Formats: sequence, C-alpha cells, structure tokens
Amino acid sequence: MDVKGLIQKHTLACLGAGFVLGLGVCGVGSAMMTFSGSPEFCGTCHSMKAEASTFAHSTHSNLECVDCHLPHDNIANYMFEKGKTGMYDMYHEVLRDYPAHIVLSEKGRKTVDANCVRCHENTMKNVHADLGKDLDTGGDCIKCHSSIAHGSNHLEGGIRVE
Repeated sequence: MDVKGLIQKHTLACLGAGFVLGLGVCGVGSAMMTFSGSPEFCGTCHSMKAEASTFAHSTHSNLECVDCHLPHDNIANYMFEKGKTGMYDMYHEVLRDYPAHIVLSEKGRKTVDANCVRCHENTMKNVHADLGKDLDTGGDCIKCHSSIAHGSNHLEGGIRVE
C-alpha cells in the first residue's frame, strides 16, 4: 500500500488524530506536573516523610511544596529548577544518602524567602524590611518565621545509613 497516497487521502483525519494526541500528551503532562509538586507526591519518598508530616499540620498546608521551594519568576526558570531538583532528590533517594536532618541550602533559602514575599507582598508593605536585598542585609523571612511551614519541633527525616 502507498503510505504517501494514504496520508494525502486522509489528511484531515491525520491532522485531527495529531491534534487529539497532542491534547492528550499536554493533559497528561500537566496533570503530572501538578501532582509531582504536591505534598502527597513529595511525601512518598522515605527521606521526605518527616517534612510532609510536619507540613500537613502547618498553617500553610493548603499550599503545594513547589509554591515555596521553586522559583516563580518565569516559567523557564521554574521548569529548569523543577527538573533539576527532581533529579537531585531522586538521585539521593536511590543512593539512600539523605542526611537525617535535612537542611535548606542557601540558594533554597533565597527561593523560599522570595516566595514568602511574593505571597505576602501586601503584608510586607507594612513591615520594615529591606525587600529585594540579599538575605544577609535584612530581607530574610525565614530568620524569624522558620517554623511556619514545618513546625518548630522538626522530626528527623532523611535516611539513616548504618
């Protein structure tokens, strides 16, 4: 059978099938992006169970993990960091080498701090803080509010390698 002739004869059907397939791929991709940023998904890893547990009892439990832990300045940066962070977490989960006390990196602190300001911008207008400056100059939300999302009595997470 002549494939070229078949495609030319059924061009509209091929375009329609391609459109439906594209919609399906976008829909599944969007659902996976949404689910992979949720506390339910993040808490499935052994090393993040403590973080997911403390977060579930916090005042911010209605948010997703990615609302605080990923940058929201533009979609390209968000997607890059989501992929990089996901690969990093998967790598250390497979190697089972997360420390017992998971500590937020300096870059992570800046991202979380920027997201605090992003969500609480109206409140921050009434606070005397140097917004938009590096954390060491006074615009550090986590310095005083570190217990908001994960409580003050952190459970030991990570993986104990013995």
